[in-house]
Amino acid sequence: MDNSHKTTLSQLYPPIAYDVNGERFLMQCEVDGNAFDRLQSSAETLLQALHPQDSGTMLADWERLCGLKIDLSKNYQDRVKRVIIQLNAMGGLSIPYFIQLAEQIGYQIQIKEFSALQNDLPALGDVAQFNEVSSDHFIFIWRVTVLNGDDNIVYFRAGQSFAGDHLVEFGDPIIEDFFRDLKPAHTYCYFAYQQG
Repeated sequence: MDNSHKTTLSQLYPPIAYDVNGERFLMQCEVDGNAFDRLQSSAETLLQALHPQDSGTMLADWERLCGLKIDLSKNYQDRVKRVIIQLNAMGGLSIPYFIQLAEQIGYQIQIKEFSALQNDLPALGDVAQFNEVSSDHFIFIWRVTVLNGDDNIVYFRAGQSFAGDHLVEFGDPIIEDFFRDLKPAHTYCYFAYQQG
């Protein structure tokens, strides 16, 4: 059974007033039917775009509306995660807010704030990456520890790694980019990854 609009249109006209088998009539029904078919397809695509995970080729529109850079080098699932994070990021500066934000995209994290007054400072190895930061500003440094970061740690392996590669590389650009975008502007945020 043909469900195209061409067939439907050709059956709408009364056969007494129109030659429903005529060549020109059928050509006109085909032209109009193709336009309605395209319109139907476009409407279905728009309906799917109501949710980022189902939006397909319209995901770039979600990214644009959320103020995200469209990065086609990332896979579809990562791009959807970034959009969902941005949509859920209504605002907040508390530790529970950031922990909840991470949980919504599948990360288990802990956040540590430091206090120079209590002599609670980052470890020396951590401080090394903040050479340009005055020790007075250590109170503005906080560490995000990703607890389920097993997949984000890559070790140097003989036969698989090359000269010049780091012995250990870790990081997750999805969570790191969003935390850097959403953190208070006067703070410094760094990441640690813990194997489960």
